[in-house]
Amino acid sequence: MTYRVAVTSDDGEYVNQHFGKASHFLIFEIDDNNEYEYLGAVNNNPICGSDRKNKSANSVSLISDVSILITRNVGIKPTQILIENGIKPYLTSAAIETALEEVMAMEKKNKEK
Repeated sequence: MTYRVAVTSDDGEYVNQHFGKASHFLIFEIDDNNEYEYLGAVNNNPICGSDRKNKSANSVSLISDVSILITRNVGIKPTQILIENGIKPYLTSAAIETALEEVMAMEKKNKEK
């Protein structure tokens, strides 16, 4: 089963941004062979410090086609919105490659249960 993952990173190497401060999301697709492909970036207006209503929901809508968000940190309300939209948050500050491998291993283990 192929699925998509969004990553918050400002350098393209490490998961180093908070969900609310991410200027963009890097999108990856993972296939049945646990191989991943970078699909591109989705621009975002950072929500931390913003006075916009539904600011978290707006950011989540940009990544509505992913099933996992890999991020350094995310607040309680955005976490609820992510989960309500079928997106599992995964918190780490690892290299993106390492984080993707961890997520693939976690998903494989969940399928085996």
